[in-house]
Amino acid sequence: MESKKAHLAVIAGCTFYGMNGLFINRIHDMAIYPIIFYRLLFGLLFLFIYIAARGRISDLKLKKKKGSLLLQGMLVVTCMLLYFTCLKITCVSIAILLQYTAPVYVMLASPLILNEKIGKGSIAALFLAIAGIFLIVKPEGDFSGIELTGTYMLGIVAGLLSGVVFAALIMNVKILKTEYSELAIMFWPMGIAFLLLSPYAFDVSPGNLYGNLEVLAVFGIVSIGFGEIFTVLGLANLKAQTGSLLALIEPVSGVFFDIAVLGIGLSSETLAGCALIMVSAMFISLKDSKKIKKSEKVFF
Repeated sequence: MESKKAHLAVIAGCTFYGMNGLFINRIHDMAIYPIIFYRLLFGLLFLFIYIAARGRISDLKLKKKKGSLLLQGMLVVTCMLLYFTCLKITCVSIAILLQYTAPVYVMLASPLILNEKIGKGSIAALFLAIAGIFLIVKPEGDFSGIELTGTYMLGIVAGLLSGVVFAALIMNVKILKTEYSELAIMFWPMGIAFLLLSPYAFDVSPGNLYGNLEVLAVFGIVSIGFGEIFTVLGLANLKAQTGSLLALIEPVSGVFFDIAVLGIGLSSETLAGCALIMVSAMFISLKDSKKIKKSEKVFF
């Protein structure tokens, strides 16, 4: 279990992120950008309290690679905007499928940027995971008869770019880890994203904001708070390729939360897709844990 802590952290964090649909379903009369802003607000407050409670405020001191921190915050916002643009123009299925092509880009770029080697096992796990994602989203969306109009192509391009940005976000965590602690990596980019999205704070009436305040607070704590803590702790201590594959647990957990809480039906294709992703995650986790030396300690 000691050798699998980082793997379990990513899985736990992505499970918290997978609850997004539960909260979105309970928020009424608010546009998506104000929702993201207030989610960040409550999430950041929780993160700061968590860091202060651990007596680690000194970890937030800015050091070198401030540009990489700024880049991480910009990547977070850009990934959100591209994903929701694709979602608005196309559909949920295509948006998820395109964003979670990120492991492909990570596997192609990490040998050049992070000097990580590509193993045959990682390639096999990648194919299993991508096939699983396709099976999960295919039942919800009909990909036949799509008219590739200018507007629709804009949505497709936005979705593809969201996957590229998501991959860059994962790899940049590894770059930041050489200079900053995990606490700083999780706090500052979210703070930058919060500032960039602050103009949307007033795109909601006081009455609607008050009516949704409790759900927004819990949303921020669960998603940005617990989700960010576990995910960053895990990603910072894993190969970028491994972390990107384990992140595919998020759509799987989202499917099961939808079934358990929202009562959405489960098709055989969706079940098969979830199984493929779980097998892929288990394979890459067991494979990597054997390589971790006993002397290496994961930050927890």
